[in-house]
Amino acid sequence: MKKIVFTSILLAVFMSTVYGQAELREANRQAEMYNFSDALNLYKAAWEKRETLASAKGLANCYRQLNDYKFMESWYAKVVQMEGHDAMDLFFYAEALRNNSKYAEAKLYYGKYAVMAADKQLTNTAKLIASCDSAQIWMSKPVKYSFHLDTTLNSGQGDFAAVAYQNGVVFSSDRITEQGLRKDRRFLVFNANNNLHKAVYGWTGNSYLKLYYAEMKDGVAKSPILFASNLSGDFHNGPATFSPNGDEIYFTRTRGITNAKEYTDDRSQQKNYTIKLEIYSAVFDQESRSWSAPKPFEFNSPIQYSVGDPCFSPDGKRLYFASDMPGGFGGTDLYFCERKDDGSWSNPLNLGAKINSVGNERSPSFDKKGDFYFASNGRVGMGGLDIYYCKGEKTTWTEPQNMGYPINTPQDDFLITFNNDGKSGFLSSNRFGGRGSDDIYSFVRKELKFILEGTVTNRKSGKKLQNAIVTLYDKTGNTNVKLATDENGFFKFHLAEESDYSLTAEKTNYITGRKDGISTKGKVESAILYAKLDLGIDSIEIDKAIKIENIYYDLDKWNIRADALPELDKLVQAMNDNPTMVIELASHTDSRAGDAYNMTLSKKRAQSAVDYIISKGIDKSRIIAKGYGETRPINKCVNGVPCTEDQYQQNRRTEFTILRY
Repeated sequence: MKKIVFTSILLAVFMSTVYGQAELREANRQAEMYNFSDALNLYKAAWEKRETLASAKGLANCYRQLNDYKFMESWYAKVVQMEGHDAMDLFFYAEALRNNSKYAEAKLYYGKYAVMAADKQLTNTAKLIASCDSAQIWMSKPVKYSFHLDTTLNSGQGDFAAVAYQNGVVFSSDRITEQGLRKDRRFLVFNANNNLHKAVYGWTGNSYLKLYYAEMKDGVAKSPILFASNLSGDFHNGPATFSPNGDEIYFTRTRGITNAKEYTDDRSQQKNYTIKLEIYSAVFDQESRSWSAPKPFEFNSPIQYSVGDPCFSPDGKRLYFASDMPGGFGGTDLYFCERKDDGSWSNPLNLGAKINSVGNERSPSFDKKGDFYFASNGRVGMGGLDIYYCKGEKTTWTEPQNMGYPINTPQDDFLITFNNDGKSGFLSSNRFGGRGSDDIYSFVRKELKFILEGTVTNRKSGKKLQNAIVTLYDKTGNTNVKLATDENGFFKFHLAEESDYSLTAEKTNYITGRKDGISTKGKVESAILYAKLDLGIDSIEIDKAIKIENIYYDLDKWNIRADALPELDKLVQAMNDNPTMVIELASHTDSRAGDAYNMTLSKKRAQSAVDYIISKGIDKSRIIAKGYGETRPINKCVNGVPCTEDQYQQNRRTEFTILRY
């Protein structure tokens, strides 16, 4: 009999391994086809079957491709602790830390990557390390701009590249117009061919990008509408730029082709697919009040390389754009063409090494003074694409300057446009706290009148915590800013008037702490507010029970009482603030009543608490209900031992234990 049981166990283990390997192979196949959402679920299943380096790296890579920086960090943290990890795993972990504003730790892991990669390290490693220092300086001295996320202008998908047109803005969006589509990623990529499908963009699972128009009134957007239906082709359309008089539009477009033989002799490319990015233009006819049929830009090269992100110079005599055409300095470079007398364009000229880097340059724009702005991920910056500005024209430029924080963040920030006043405008970003994969933020430069300062400490020891990441959430403007505490655990923020705020403090191996109820509403305009507060945060201890205070149940009942809800809501908030945390929620009874009865009652009470937490939006896979009855007393009150009511009460408790972080 023992042999049969032993053989059955071996068979079960073997079958589990086989199924895990099959899921891993399919996950790899889906990832190779850029189906990262599907690959993610398969990697999860493979990890549950067997915790291998391959499945952990697959999960980490999927979260990286989907720009889910929290989970990207969590999984790369596992990967770099596993035997067999390589130098690029250290690099991507450093990137994740940087994207999550943890610059001190990112710098450490960039250094570890440089040592492991040795002479094979990326050429910009030194700049990335320097960026960690610069970013912390910029965060400690934020530029004086306030931001607003317009919930009418933005959707739950990607919205970006807002440019002024008539009484509003024209922008690009892949907002869902049909049910059943999903979101995965961000704005238009330069170096990926795509499946030919007229309803869904294969990379993201969203609709294709279209141009939309939103009228602005007193700085508030009205509901966006489709801009010029004849400019909305079957595939991507946008971003766009308008001539100074508004009668000409140039915009990025992709299109499907079924006659690839006309473009290339390479048989591997002679198939149906959407070609690389192109620029198209149209002219507005005053008589018909409509746009002409789009015409291709004469320097499009639909098979060999992309051109996109067009931008007119302020006088309309030059067209600037991004391209990955051969002969550049890096991934995508910025170029310009000059308009000839007959309306055609001169050959493209690269803006030169002063502007272009080994990375990617995107999203050129000008303000009303003629200053030049662009986005780059190849320079010393906050992380992702940062916005830079300089002066000049053609191929002669001053040294580009980073616009600082919080115009730039650890995520992608690009295409800044200014209104006529030179102090306000729009920028695009996938920074934390937005509605979709990319969002359009309005901004204004203003004098700051309020200051908030405080310290972050270890709740147990009272020790001041250096390099804790403090996030200030502007509940009025739907935005947030971050900074790292100094060597004394100190932080300071500038606040806007008539605004409500909350604070969080986070640090690796600590539970995120929160402070609500901060407000400048009703304050005198000329006043300066100094609000001192301490945010105590707890270090993470895996498998150690933490008591939840003030959770009481009526006699013989397991339903959640109203007076227990605030404490459970705090746990919900903690799980939202720590999205990688998985917990066990346990209920305990005292030793009175029968053992079996107490066990059943505690299970029901634990499940009631878990059901409430799940009802607040916490994924059920992140929380486990456990009833222990009277089996785990914290004092000597066991069966047959007389105790006081206070002693019994100590054993009647609800706790949570962190199982994984």
